[in-house]
Amino acid sequence: MLDPWQPSLDPEWAIAVVVFAVDYAVVARSYHRRGLPVQRTRCALFAAGLALIAVALLSPIEHLALTSMLSFHLLQNVMIADWAPPLLILGLLTPMVLAVDRLRIVRRLAQPAVAMLLWLVAWYAIHLPVVYDYALEHRWALGVEHLVFIVTGLLFWWAEIVPGYLSPSRRVLYLFIALVMMMPLDFFIALYPSPLYSFYEHTPKLGGASALTDQRIAGAVAVLAETAVFAVALFAAAVALRRDQSR
Repeated sequence: MLDPWQPSLDPEWAIAVVVFAVDYAVVARSYHRRGLPVQRTRCALFAAGLALIAVALLSPIEHLALTSMLSFHLLQNVMIADWAPPLLILGLLTPMVLAVDRLRIVRRLAQPAVAMLLWLVAWYAIHLPVVYDYALEHRWALGVEHLVFIVTGLLFWWAEIVPGYLSPSRRVLYLFIALVMMMPLDFFIALYPSPLYSFYEHTPKLGGASALTDQRIAGAVAVLAETAVFAVALFAAAVALRRDQSR
């Protein structure tokens, strides 16, 4: 029987989440002692980003993704690649952003064209059936997959959020292009007439759904989840553009 409430206690990711949370708290406390502003809102946003990663990789979502359902796996991918990264970046205090942005490798990889290309390559390459099935059958490869999604997501959203990379008008264009380029993958998964991933063909499904039904739900979930985060980001970018034009 499939247990929909069984968590996945992955010690590596649990340790990573705790380490980043403690590191952020120590640095923020140091800034506070030196009289630098520490906005509680930013702290809350960073905590929310870490919480999303924890929910995606340590909760029943991970268990269902690893053992039975593609729909939960795609939801998980969106959570760690496009929901958590913008929250983590928005949660960084200004001195933290400046310190990270001074790194040469960040400045190079976060250039908008490079960041978007890496993000798109990660999404399309990882969802190739041969790659996806291999990762599901080899734990180390799955860990690399998750890490790639998080890193490319951070680079993509860094270029969008951190000042100095895009003008207000180009922020809107950047998001629009990315959304248009991502949609074919999600629609392809949703509309393909047969199961794409052999791993999920014979695994148990919630509600007794077939592998093809699960795949169609997965594509629809990805479309809705991606559209939601991009709609919020596009609205924020459009507001910023209007303010810039008013000035």
